[in-house]
Amino acid sequence: MVLITGASSGIGGATTSLLARSGFTVFGGSRRPPRDGASEFEWIHLDVTSDESVRSCVSTVLERAGRIDFLVNNAGTAIVGAIEETPIEDAEALFETNFFGMARMVNAVLPSMRRRRSGLIVNVGSMSARVPLPFHGYMSASKAAVSSYSDALRLELRPLGIRVTVVEPGMVATHPGAAFDSVRVGEAIEDYSSYERVATSIYEEGQNRGSNPEVVAAAILRAIRSGNPARYYLVGGESWLVRAAGLLPPSAVEALMARRFRLPGPSGRRARGDTGELG
Repeated sequence: MVLITGASSGIGGATTSLLARSGFTVFGGSRRPPRDGASEFEWIHLDVTSDESVRSCVSTVLERAGRIDFLVNNAGTAIVGAIEETPIEDAEALFETNFFGMARMVNAVLPSMRRRRSGLIVNVGSMSARVPLPFHGYMSASKAAVSSYSDALRLELRPLGIRVTVVEPGMVATHPGAAFDSVRVGEAIEDYSSYERVATSIYEEGQNRGSNPEVVAAAILRAIRSGNPARYYLVGGESWLVRAAGLLPPSAVEALMARRFRLPGPSGRRARGDTGELG
């Protein structure tokens, strides 16, 4: 039995559909019902920022199914804008969903998993945990927190027979054609505006041309079916950035990211080796 958060669309929607078609009993939780209905799985209202909602969701699933074998923490959000532009309360709200929402779900399912001495927790992270993205600073930080948390949790649960894995998508076309205005911070600072516009255009291109959400869903299915899942599954567009980061010194990675997002150096010059190309 699988419980998936953020199941109404995007990666969550693709994952619920794939797992249901693969023979799993699937419960999908989200704040809003799926756009196309939930014919392939059972939908449950879930707000991961609410202790009460999380407890109610997990209790309902346990009452109806008797157990939770797999938890997929997929619910997440983003903020577009420079770190200085982002109000702290907006950053706190992002962490409430991306990090503390995941932690609430883990705490809610662990008692039943511990009793059975089995289970798998799949946390959906991001490539930005390893190569932080400009103008997505708080989202990158929240996903880095997901990775560190998962590494510690994996060690703690190892003696109890409960496994933990992280799926890290790169650029994924979760909402092709959608503008980033809906997640843009409210008040812009002029010093950042020209660089932010370029970076945002690259992100929007990633939304339009990135990997299909089904690619991420397939990685989650592989982890669930595996008797010994990997610690991390890196999937989706732009994953070459993460692989390059594992081979290069930090200064070279930073220069690579500056070039990728057309960010000039302190004197206003282009990043070394910048050709102005998108990749």
